[in-house]
Amino acid sequence: MTSRLLFLVISALFFFSGLARAQDLNDVTLVVPEKYRQGVFGDKLALKAMPGLKVSVFYAGSPGARFMAADKSGTIYLSVPEDGVVLALPDRDGDGAADEPVTFARGLKRPHGLVFKDRALIVAETGRLVELKDENGDLKADSTRVISRDLPSGGGHWTKSIDIGPDNAIYVSTGSSCNACIEKDRRRAAVVRFKDSGKAEIFASGLRNSVGIEFHPKTGELWGVDNGRDGLGDDIPPEELNRIELGGDYGWPFCYGKKQPDTDFGSAERCKDTVPPAVEMQAHSAPLGVAFGYSLKFPERLRNVLYIAFHGSWNRSVPTGYKVIAIPFGDGKPSGKPFDVITGWLSGGEAWGRPVDALVGRDGALYISDDKAGAVYRVTYGGD
Repeated sequence: MTSRLLFLVISALFFFSGLARAQDLNDVTLVVPEKYRQGVFGDKLALKAMPGLKVSVFYAGSPGARFMAADKSGTIYLSVPEDGVVLALPDRDGDGAADEPVTFARGLKRPHGLVFKDRALIVAETGRLVELKDENGDLKADSTRVISRDLPSGGGHWTKSIDIGPDNAIYVSTGSSCNACIEKDRRRAAVVRFKDSGKAEIFASGLRNSVGIEFHPKTGELWGVDNGRDGLGDDIPPEELNRIELGGDYGWPFCYGKKQPDTDFGSAERCKDTVPPAVEMQAHSAPLGVAFGYSLKFPERLRNVLYIAFHGSWNRSVPTGYKVIAIPFGDGKPSGKPFDVITGWLSGGEAWGRPVDALVGRDGALYISDDKAGAVYRVTYGGD
């Protein structure tokens, strides 16, 4: 059996085993507050979720909603790139649904990744990093400071994702400009780091589009998902979860998966020193936002995991993704197979929602953004 055929068999087994796991999920009715019962949420909607989980609409009304961050008070901030805004979503009465949204900042150029550093919100636009501060606590930015313009803008993968490292540096994931090509700009298909200046330092390369990156809260190691290229069929290349290390070469565009040469670019010789993924996942699932669940008010099996939002396929003959999965994490590394946590945004071959980001809130709930439905969901366990 050739290595390519073996890989296809393994991918198929993984896909069908995932379907089997989905049968263990419970039917849940999406809870929609009265003020959000319009548009897609005007009808009764059902999801499937792990036993004990409750899913409700926390906020709705912003098509294109993408990444989130929470400040120390628990207020959630949401980027809406196509509108050029970042919204603040306070829940002052604590009823589990956002009050009226507040425009924290406007006039931004495709804002995407968000992270708080001290009291400032750092926003990753398509070509720069900016620091926004709310000096008087009215949930509106009073000052803007450009941290760096040393980021590539536009291109096929224009989004920029962001996190703060244990070294207090800013880490930014910058996707490739294309589906599959050899980039001239080394800042592309990479994770770059900003220390004490606005100059981007290449931290790791060969990452086609690592939209979701997050530092492990205990080990301080950087983990990220990566979206594989299109055009090689329904089941290759696999989507990846990588432990992203300084100086690591993760293969793209020459290799994918466990050092498999790309037929258009790679060779066994080129791939031998690349870093293989820690976990492979179903091709074309489009993993985006990630969140370690250790602070959730969930049972241990749903807490000691990495949550991943699968945005879903756009060109697979049988659609896949459109769900939230989890990977068990023990001793700071993956310790089990991925499993489905919430599914159901894909119904009858059509998607009414597409998960984007995952965030652990200060209240111990899991928040999921959805750019197609323009919403943020709140996931709780038990009676909360």
